[in-house]
Amino acid sequence: MMFTEIFVMSSSISLPTCSCCKRHIMPNDKCVKFNCPDCGVDLIWRCQSCREAARDYTCSSCNSRGP
Repeated sequence: MMFTEIFVMSSSISLPTCSCCKRHIMPNDKCVKFNCPDCGVDLIWRCQSCREAARDYTCSSCNSRGP
């Protein structure tokens, strides 16, 4: 008797969103991610557009703001 294993991959993936403009960050986008410099808890994602325009982000954990 032969058994065949079937692997089903999920068709939904979770993309990070920019902490400033809330747009999804696609693979190969020129973005940065870092922990909040004040509390270190929240992971901040910034897309290339928001970095170049120096738009403010807000940490969802401590409400700290930064450019």
